[in-house]
Amino acid sequence: MKHSSIIMNDVTSPLSEDFIAGLVAGEGSFMWIKQNGTEIPVFQLKMHANERPLFEMIKSKIGLKEKIHEYNHQGRNYVLLLVRKRLVIEQIIIPFFDNRLFGLKKEQFVVWKTHFFELKPYFRYKK
Repeated sequence: MKHSSIIMNDVTSPLSEDFIAGLVAGEGSFMWIKQNGTEIPVFQLKMHANERPLFEMIKSKIGLKEKIHEYNHQGRNYVLLLVRKRLVIEQIIIPFFDNRLFGLKKEQFVVWKTHFFELKPYFRYKK
């Protein structure tokens, strides 16, 4: 918990975009889930629960409004940030991570982004 309080007190020092990209390279996922036969794009960041203040700073820096979820799995507490709204993915997530990732995570992101734009003409939006 001491680590968490250090981060919380350091809110005045903004995170860099490159720091966030590095964190996502290690702890984030760009994935697709199937829901009612439809592929849904998902950006996910998951870490230990004591990193919640860091997640709040990331949300603020990127400009996300999504809720940070807390859950317990096998006796361990986690925080989870999920982005599933296509508009948010297209207007915030993709531009933010474009040309900021390297190696395998960059390859995964490019495949995910390419598939997103291939499927975009077929997306059905709820009214």
